[in-house]
Amino acid sequence: MKRPSLSVLAPALLLPLAALALRLPYLNRAVLDWDESLYFLMAQSWHAGHLPYTAVWDNKPIGIYAIFALFQYIVPGVAAMRLAAALFVGGLSVAGFALTLTLTGERFAAWVSGIAVLVCAMANDGLSANTELFMAAFTALALLGALRGWPALVVGLCLGCAFMVKYVSVTEAPLVLAVLALRRRRVAPVAWAVLGAALPLLAAMALYAAAGRLPLWFTCSILANFRRAAVPVPPGTAWWGIVTQLTRWGTLYAATALLLALRGARMVAVWLALALVGACAAKYFYDHYFLQALTPICVGLGVFVSRLPRRAWLRATVAAGLLAPPAWAGWQAYRWALSPDDVRQDAAAIAALHPTSLYVFDAQPILYALTGLPAPTRYVLPSVIAGNRLAVVAQLDPAAELARILAAKPQLIIRRAPPPGPDWANEAIAAQLSAALAAHYHLVAQPPGAALYQLNSD
Repeated sequence: MKRPSLSVLAPALLLPLAALALRLPYLNRAVLDWDESLYFLMAQSWHAGHLPYTAVWDNKPIGIYAIFALFQYIVPGVAAMRLAAALFVGGLSVAGFALTLTLTGERFAAWVSGIAVLVCAMANDGLSANTELFMAAFTALALLGALRGWPALVVGLCLGCAFMVKYVSVTEAPLVLAVLALRRRRVAPVAWAVLGAALPLLAAMALYAAAGRLPLWFTCSILANFRRAAVPVPPGTAWWGIVTQLTRWGTLYAATALLLALRGARMVAVWLALALVGACAAKYFYDHYFLQALTPICVGLGVFVSRLPRRAWLRATVAAGLLAPPAWAGWQAYRWALSPDDVRQDAAAIAALHPTSLYVFDAQPILYALTGLPAPTRYVLPSVIAGNRLAVVAQLDPAAELARILAAKPQLIIRRAPPPGPDWANEAIAAQLSAALAAHYHLVAQPPGAALYQLNSD
């Protein structure tokens, strides 16, 4: 058997190692994004024997919880999700390299794409373990498989895994199936790919059906997403998203869009357009939603560079220039990731009081994991109860749920200090908590960014 050459092994080894090296310095940072904490708690709950949605509420498909649960077997604590994100970004970087090499046949362009993934993944909340990074890795593998002649069932399984991490991956599926159809010139491979794509979803449904919880899965994982899409977003959200993206990745969006004018390179521009449809579908324009466009813009950069005159200095200069704004945005995010870990200090302040129960009102929910204390509610993401948008998605009466929690008299309650404004917070719920704190609790500590209240002894 012929051994793989060094030129083949180098990107497969160096790019994941670079991703890991970049992310090791904040391996144990408690929080980089609210959502990752929710996925972490959901995975912990699954380890404890509770299917997703039964003990913790969320509206994502179960794929992200499965990934987190797997890495929790490998690495203790929050480092599990950091390692998961690092390895998936490393794999995505290799996929970007391989896709560009397949499309251009040029290794220099492929290295540009692979390195671009590492650089751009630092911005747009890409340092955290957001679903879009994992989804993008599976989608990139699906497209790579379609281009390189992998078994159609495997291509479909990659699509299905992407879908079960985040449903908006469906916007990119038509491109993969179209490439498969054009390359194979037969209907059968497309049919096998569709079957493969359906298998992860069918497996999830079978899991819940066997447990007698299929209606719960349908309510939380399917219906809740339609309700979320119907929630009005604040005015100016779209404009903020556009400006943010132009500032961070604008040069790569432009380079990829220019491929529409280049024969033989239009597929990547179409891929970007489909990814942006998925990113904008929820109408919230959160920055991490645009991680769905990470791979096409990085592959687009590589393809764009391959079309430049064959002068190494020119290609390197153009690539560096186009990567400069994403690199600067990533550096700003990286500096913040290395800043003092306030949430760890909050957890230490809680642990110093040796409580037996805790309620995290609008602070970081990872505090339940850091302190080892159980959550008094399924709705561990504070924005469901304390915020002003997600209660309708969860079909929850937040006042009744808060009253139930307070009736159990949690020994400690932690809230943000200063409290968030009305653009995020439900002011009636905040007033309800404040009244309970004034009547039954006293301020016992003020760790960074938080206020900690202890139940009165009388």
